Amino acid sequence: MKEWGSFRHRNLYFLKSSPEGLSPIVGSLLLLLMVFVLAGAIASSINLSGSRTNFQYPMARITLESCEGGLYGVGPDSERARLEENQIVLMHEGGDPLPLDSVSIKISGHGNSYQGVPGNGGSPLSGELSVFYRDLSSGGKNSTCYVVHNSVTLEDGLWGVGERLVLCGQDSAVGAVESSVKVGVDGNYNTSDNYGFKAGTEITLNVVDGKGRNVIAKRKTIVKLAD
Repeated sequence: MKEWGSFRHRNLYFLKSSPEGLSPIVGSLLLLLMVFVLAGAIASSINLSGSRTNFQYPMARITLESCEGGLYGVGPDSERARLEENQIVLMHEGGDPLPLDSVSIKISGHGNSYQGVPGNGGSPLSGELSVFYRDLSSGGKNSTCYVVHNSVTLEDGLWGVGERLVLCGQDSAVGAVESSVKVGVDGNYNTSDNYGFKAGTEITLNVVDGKGRNVIAKRKTIVKLAD
């Protein structure tokens, strides 16, 4: 009986004391689990930030060398210019080479476009002009204007340092090919996608990275009447 009493006492003591003994162990396990979770979260954030920094927006110094033009088919003869005489010359002076197929250009100012085929019926539209070059490749462009003016730049598909880019009012594709140059007047994009800017007025030009949608260069200038 004495032995039985001793056995009961030991087991009762163990049952009473075991929760207190387990508490530090459970706490340590929970703390260890929290450390693992926190470490995983930190590692994930480092990986994500690392992947973001691997993608860098292209940076380039683009200058606007000249801008000549005039309205086409409207206004006094002394202020008019042919569509092909509306030319904007840009120079890449430093920084990253720009892939022609992923860079776009937006130009805005006062000018006009045409509905129909110039010289074969149709009518000019004048007002706030919006010109959008969807990309700078030769696709969807006029081969006798854009391609001829930019043959050197188009060779390797990159607009590199020291290379010029010439934009012309007649750069839109001719015929059944869909033009990659879009032109609107006062929000009306039912045009022939050609353009002329009024001499003596200001235009704003943005060079935009098509992937990151960031503005690489923004330039403003006054249109000079074409000679």
